[in-house]
Amino acid sequence: MLEASNLPYENYALECVLGDCCENAIGFMSVPVGVVGPLVIDGKSYFIPMATTEGVLVVSASRGSKVINLSGGAVTIVTGDAWLDSGADQAVMKYAFNSTSRSARLQSLRTTISGTNVCVRFKANTGDAMGMNMIYKGVEHALHVMSTEAGFDDMNIVTLSANVVRGVLKSDVDSMIQMNVSKSLIGSAMAGSSGGYNDQAANLAAAIFIATGQDPA
Repeated sequence: MLEASNLPYENYALECVLGDCCENAIGFMSVPVGVVGPLVIDGKSYFIPMATTEGVLVVSASRGSKVINLSGGAVTIVTGDAWLDSGADQAVMKYAFNSTSRSARLQSLRTTISGTNVCVRFKANTGDAMGMNMIYKGVEHALHVMSTEAGFDDMNIVTLSANVVRGVLKSDVDSMIQMNVSKSLIGSAMAGSSGGYNDQAANLAAAIFIATGQDPA
């Protein structure tokens, strides 16, 4: 059967995978491996291997890496462990919030993290009043305490350098923003995309997974 097929099966150490990471192994597939980078992540340079047969994928990823490097490099963050999630830290925020009013009382906090942004939902009881002013005042003071007394005084506004966008991506910031709205938001809605944000990254991730021996599924 194998002799009549185009599946490579000779000169490969199948004993390295039998009974370990591939059952009923009958051959192998050869995928060329390219390298992207260096990519600066948290101040260190890394070369990223990508196994793929898709033309210009490695070149496109390399250009993206160049933009990231010229913009200061990539920075990793923890996305599931906000300071506000612990009981003791919520108590600090609750005390600060409640100190701004005799009626407004903070009931709970819920955080949602998206990249470097943390969205905080304040749930409060404002007595007999509609309470928007109370809530605004309480939230403002609580966040002020968080930034001045809880060690979060190093927060920065992240901006995109226009000269990098123009020089490497051959575009400009306004056009990139419009593209995001048209493609990622409007385009995803028109296409009926279930998750939104019609940006293709699966081929990049799959190429890295294959090159590093991970499960591409």
